[in-house]
Amino acid sequence: MSCFIPLQSLLKQQTMEYEFVKINGTKHPIKFGFNALRKYSAKTNTALSDLDKLGNDMTLEQVLTLVLCGIEDGYRAAKQECKLTLDSLADSIDGDYEAITKCMEILATQMSGNTTKKQKAKKG
Repeated sequence: MSCFIPLQSLLKQQTMEYEFVKINGTKHPIKFGFNALRKYSAKTNTALSDLDKLGNDMTLEQVLTLVLCGIEDGYRAAKQECKLTLDSLADSIDGDYEAITKCMEILATQMSGNTTKKQKAKKG
């Protein structure tokens, strides 16, 4: 799976809102904004100059970490607590292998600036 994102797109990114991704029957807000990328960079020791390579030759650990950072930032934007951990996310994906593809598609869409509406996450 590849969703090559030019660094210029990351830096020129306009304010965006979160979307939802359904993983194993549970909807999660997800937002790959600059804060999610900052957290991913800190957790994986990825340099800013390497963020344009997201989606190319990533390990499973890197993909899960990136997805978790996006979901955590989605919950932050929705002003809700994120109760997922890397382990619980991996367990959820065990029952929904398409979830990684869905998340990476959202990453590509959000990084290209094609988000249009804000959605409210339901509490619960």
